[in-house]
Amino acid sequence: MSYQNNLRLVFAGDFQSDVSTVNNDVRHYDNATFEQRFQDFQMGEVFNGWWNPTGSGAFRLINCRVKSVVIDGEMSEDSAVNLVIDGSNNRVGGKMVDLDPQFQMASAIWGLTIRLTDGQEDFLVGQFEPASFRDIMFGRRQEARGSTGASAAFQSVLTDLHWGENLRGSRFLEALKAASANGKLSIRFTTFGYSTDKNADRFTLGTVIGAIGPYDENEPRSFVKGRRMVPNVDANTGSPLNKINFFDALIDDHKSSVLVDFGNALPLTFKLGLQDLGDLQLAILKDENTQESETLSKNEGFVALGNLIPYRKPDWLYTTAGIWATPVRPEQLELIREHPLALIQMLDSNTGKVLVRESLDGLFVRADKFVQRVEPTETAEIELFASRYGKPLPHASVSIAFSPPDNTEGGGSPNDPAPPQAQIPWTNKPQEALKNLPLTLTTDATGKAKLLIETQDPGNPRGYIDGQIYTLLYSLQGQADSQKQFLDAIYVLLFDAYPIPDRPTWFEHIHPIFQQYGNLYPIMSKRLVDLGDYDSVRENRAILELAFSLNVHDPNSMPVTRDLSRAKRVTILQWLREQYADGSYVLRLGEKPSQAEGRQAIETKSIPSFALEPEVADAPLEDDSTAHGYQNLQIALRRIQRNS
Repeated sequence: MSYQNNLRLVFAGDFQSDVSTVNNDVRHYDNATFEQRFQDFQMGEVFNGWWNPTGSGAFRLINCRVKSVVIDGEMSEDSAVNLVIDGSNNRVGGKMVDLDPQFQMASAIWGLTIRLTDGQEDFLVGQFEPASFRDIMFGRRQEARGSTGASAAFQSVLTDLHWGENLRGSRFLEALKAASANGKLSIRFTTFGYSTDKNADRFTLGTVIGAIGPYDENEPRSFVKGRRMVPNVDANTGSPLNKINFFDALIDDHKSSVLVDFGNALPLTFKLGLQDLGDLQLAILKDENTQESETLSKNEGFVALGNLIPYRKPDWLYTTAGIWATPVRPEQLELIREHPLALIQMLDSNTGKVLVRESLDGLFVRADKFVQRVEPTETAEIELFASRYGKPLPHASVSIAFSPPDNTEGGGSPNDPAPPQAQIPWTNKPQEALKNLPLTLTTDATGKAKLLIETQDPGNPRGYIDGQIYTLLYSLQGQADSQKQFLDAIYVLLFDAYPIPDRPTWFEHIHPIFQQYGNLYPIMSKRLVDLGDYDSVRENRAILELAFSLNVHDPNSMPVTRDLSRAKRVTILQWLREQYADGSYVLRLGEKPSQAEGRQAIETKSIPSFALEPEVADAPLEDDSTAHGYQNLQIALRRIQRNS
């Protein structure tokens, strides 16, 4: 079971992703060559700090409401319709975080609360388990380039569920609560229509559609283990030739129905409606060898499932989240088990053209928890699911391979007349840091395979940036690469080993770390604490101690980028917490670097601090006591977000 279920809630509205773009270029991580202009907006071909250097990292759902509910496969009138889908009402919003500047195609949402409310009373509150986007498609939106034309889906689970005492007679909410006995729900939302124009009213805003349904513990969390629809793609760009993205169908044997999620698949107009592709029909192909773009006759070449897909109805995408279902007759259910599904463009009442078909031989393999942040000597564990025509594929061989080393990822435009001076580091080496990596896995009786990645210290191969980024490719033996979305891989950020000092000092240990974050996250340094300045850090010691001590799942946790190793975090906290006998804080300075090093590491890199305007405060900051610490941090971060 998943959100793609005959019991589901659909919502739609807006989102904000106020990412900071200073860290979009890996060369900005080099403290020694960092320039102040890297915190400025892009100016023409000069990229500087790209299109949003003042971003706070915040991710929020805005003006989202329940558009429909489905019970037993039927859209139903229910008191849950038109309720608000919101974030937390007692802490800041979530955070949108890249894995690494040299791999920014698995951005994840951390610290997001999902709340179903009428504004006065909460009916459901859950915590969104951090998840990276999948199945990104550039160019989905007509006449839009880059991020503004892109669409991607985030699928995860809601945990730590809290249900309202009074569900106000909602038949749907009662059914969903009964289906969540394991304490989890499945959620997926698709984001598109994002604005990167700093002069636009909707700057950093976009459109979101989504669905919530039951979650089965035996299912993956980040995708649907169903029938994978695979478009033919351009070999150079990875873009679908027929403008329809990868998507998934699911056969519900108990309900004798098929459910299809088009929410991240069908092409969009510039105004974010669905482009008219003519009459669309879901079908079963009678011949496994039928190819995309072939023209077929109904009943001879394909068997139609249900009626035409009503995607041209006004607001269909927003009231259904693109999920469509139809009953299946017993003889069709038998045919589906060993034949591929297809999306057909009907040319007349009896003839159709194949727009997209299911993967060859119905084969599908995908990794869950495919993004990993790993400390040296730890072992990462990733589960892969293999299937054929939606059923578990036992005793199948899954190949694992390293992506080759590369030193082109994470830079800016080649047309930038004033690029950063630092060199782009190599990725994917040394391979020996991922020890004893198996080249082949075998699925068990349930079609699952477990990849264990043992690690050791990579040895700081990238110099000015911590750790190394690795890409591991996987495929079912004999399966062509064209049968997978181009980003379907496993991504590992392996941190460097870092010896924790007994008595860390500002100059030797803390300043190099803090200065880098101050450079990359200027809104923090300009509006709260200048991380490159000792006096500013000392003044804000209590807030920093709390922020660095929080669990990374907390939206208030520092750093926003979630790319600080455990050893460095311990070092920072040790430095912030060391006290004299009288209870005052040491904040040990240590030995100042040589004059030349000082000019490089401090004078030319220090960011000026700016006074906070008194009117932007929600309340005065309290004293340094632990009791007030979290409140102080909330106030401070709200100041930042309000000004972002």
